[in-house]
Amino acid sequence: LACARTEHMSPHLISVRIANTEDPDAYSPSGGGEMKVIAYLLDLMTVRVSDLVTNRTLATVSHDTRIDWLELNPNGANKLLFRDKRRQLYLYNVEEQSRVTLLNFCNYVQWVPDSDVVVAQNRGQLCVWYSINAPDRVTLHEIKGDIEDIERAHGRTCVIVDEGVNMVEYELDEGLISFGSCLERGQYAKAVDLLEELPLTPETEAMWRSLADVSMDHFNLPVAERCYAILGDISKSRYLHKVNRLIQEHAEECPGGDGSQYYMAQAKMAMLSKQFQRAEAILLDNNELDEALAMYQELHNYDESIRLAERKNHPKVTHLKNFYLQWLLSTQQEEKAGALQETEGDYVRAIELYLRGGMAAKA
Repeated sequence: LACARTEHMSPHLISVRIANTEDPDAYSPSGGGEMKVIAYLLDLMTVRVSDLVTNRTLATVSHDTRIDWLELNPNGANKLLFRDKRRQLYLYNVEEQSRVTLLNFCNYVQWVPDSDVVVAQNRGQLCVWYSINAPDRVTLHEIKGDIEDIERAHGRTCVIVDEGVNMVEYELDEGLISFGSCLERGQYAKAVDLLEELPLTPETEAMWRSLADVSMDHFNLPVAERCYAILGDISKSRYLHKVNRLIQEHAEECPGGDGSQYYMAQAKMAMLSKQFQRAEAILLDNNELDEALAMYQELHNYDESIRLAERKNHPKVTHLKNFYLQWLLSTQQEEKAGALQETEGDYVRAIELYLRGGMAAKA
């Protein structure tokens, strides 16, 4: 497979994640189907995370106390859990190179098999992170013993707790656990179906938000629209609804019937992401100068609108400048109005506006 040098051979101090390329449901962060990632100790207080396919170091995590346990998440191997001798539990995000403390005292921790759900024990509390992307959203259960194991079989996931006299099973929410697997494998519609069957709690709200973010990243806008509607972000949901309608109406014009390639949809999504220069470029490439000007005017970014109109010799440049001046005056921005008149060479009018705005030194 590969080799890595370490002096610490305990199974609790080495974690390897391999994606089976023959499994259609296997997840790989590179998207190529092959994933081989190892996390191990360089020394007692330093973790190295390496990609065995490319032989590249993904992360080096330095700590101030001896580490006694570590494990990568099963799906994607992009998150590392580790615990130190003080019994403090940490989560390290390999992609973002960031660390967060999950528990100040932890006597048991484990990933639920085949999922990115974390189960840990903090003295008399069983802690479950159904959405590890939101570390502050944790589900707590009071228990009277120590966790022994996690069993996942026949559609059930149970935490086995030794209460001294007998073993007690605490059943976890299989719907929430399955959601994480759907998210990692890109099964967004199935993830929506799972979440719709669950009540809106802080945990499920964090999951709706995670699903919204991922579906936006992958341009799955119908799912994103549904997520934002559930989360109460009605303005964003309505905006996405309009974009989805654009995509449906112009699907036949695009290669392969993929309406998401329609230039206006791409421009609208760039605006939503606040990538206004990119949106402008898309619109200008398709001879939509008026749309680009309207975009800046809607944002009250008249400077950019005038700049673009002048660059393209638009016939309404003077009209735009007059409108901008009136808007500045109506919103009592005399300083900006004076600067605008100054650039136009109308110094008398600029001095008058500066004085009106209390800028005697500039006048």
